[in-house]
Amino acid sequence: MIPFLKHLLATLLLCCIVSSLSAVTVRSRAIKNKALFAITFPDDSKEYYGKEAAIHSISKQEYITSGYRVIEINIVTAGNGLLRIYHSRALQLGELQAAMTDGASAAGVPSSIQRSPVPPGVQQMADRASAVAEAMTSDTVMKEYPLATHARTIEYRVQTRSELLDLFDQLQKHWIKEPTYFEGGQIVAAGEATSSKMEPRSLGGTRFIVK
Repeated sequence: MIPFLKHLLATLLLCCIVSSLSAVTVRSRAIKNKALFAITFPDDSKEYYGKEAAIHSISKQEYITSGYRVIEINIVTAGNGLLRIYHSRALQLGELQAAMTDGASAAGVPSSIQRSPVPPGVQQMADRASAVAEAMTSDTVMKEYPLATHARTIEYRVQTRSELLDLFDQLQKHWIKEPTYFEGGQIVAAGEATSSKMEPRSLGGTRFIVK
């Protein structure tokens, strides 16, 4: 009995740790219309509903702008709107120079030029971006008019990089219908399943909750 209790305690502890580390909660069969899926954000004013059959692609990318490092998810659908969910932070000291050096190396620019300091105007833009990032809430969407167009783009900003990566992982697994264990209609860990049968995930009917 004691070994069994130890195993049970270890399993419960592991489940608690996994739950605490997960940045996104998945609610299977949470939407009665099985053709739709939803992404819910902490703010009550931020929620997205989409049609699973309309999705053309789900992608993830990371890049540097003049003042920010951005990682984003893009979901392209059959409609006119592009769903963009991203996390961004102000560039740290030296990141912009490193990115410029990498780009110069790829273009075959001599190393003597690569070591040149960042142009004052570019550095000022990075400094302003850093100041703005400190003053704004971490889930506020940033739009730079007229430097970039955001027409027909539905945008959400999440607080942490881990939230975004976890959301992409969950969306990907559900879109490609990766099999898993279900218990009472909800996904459970292998150790919690009472059946050995695995069923495919599905975006349709699923709600993804970003904590």
